[in-house]
Amino acid sequence: MADYLVLVNGEHRLPEGYENTVELVTVKNCIGNAYTVEKKTYEAFCRLREDLLAHDGIQAELISSYRTIAQQQGSFDNYLNKFGLEYANKYVAKPGHSEHHTGLAIDVGILHEGKVLYIIEDLMSVDHLFQVIHKKLPKYGFILRYPKDKQAVTKIGYEPWHFRYIDSPEIATQIAEQGICFEEYF
Repeated sequence: MADYLVLVNGEHRLPEGYENTVELVTVKNCIGNAYTVEKKTYEAFCRLREDLLAHDGIQAELISSYRTIAQQQGSFDNYLNKFGLEYANKYVAKPGHSEHHTGLAIDVGILHEGKVLYIIEDLMSVDHLFQVIHKKLPKYGFILRYPKDKQAVTKIGYEPWHFRYIDSPEIATQIAEQGICFEEYF
C-alpha cells in the first residue's frame, strides 16, 4: 500500500521500490491526452473537479501526473535547454527527487476561454482561479505543494497548479490553516 505521506524533494529521494506500492491508472483529459496517476489520487481529483465545475464554473484538467525518472530527466532537460539552469532549477525537480514519481502529485490546468492552459506563464495569469481551487483542496485530501513565500523551504518556486494528494482531509486542512508547506509539516 502506498505511503501517502512520503516526502520526496531535493533532499529526500524517492524511496527504493516505492513505485511498486502504488496502484496506477491511465486516464484522459478533456482534450484526449493520456496520463497515469495513482488511483485514489485520481478519484479525489475527479470529486474536486466536479465540485469546481458545479459550484465555481472552473473546469480543471490534468496536465501532468506520474512520471518515470527518465521522463523527469527529459522534462528537466527540456526546461534547461529552453530557459536555462536557473529557471529549470526553480520549476523542475531533479530526476529521482520529483513528487511526480510517486503518482500522488498532479499538475492541473484550467480550461479557459476554450483553451486548456498548461504553460507556466498562462497558468500564472489565472492565479485568481487557482485561489478558488486552493480553498477546496483540503476537503479532498490535497495540499498546495509549492505555496507562495515558501521557496526557501521547498526549493521550488510558487506553483499554483501543483497539488499533492495525502489521503487525509484532516492533515491537509491542518497544513492549509497553519499556512505551512509539506516540509514544515514534518
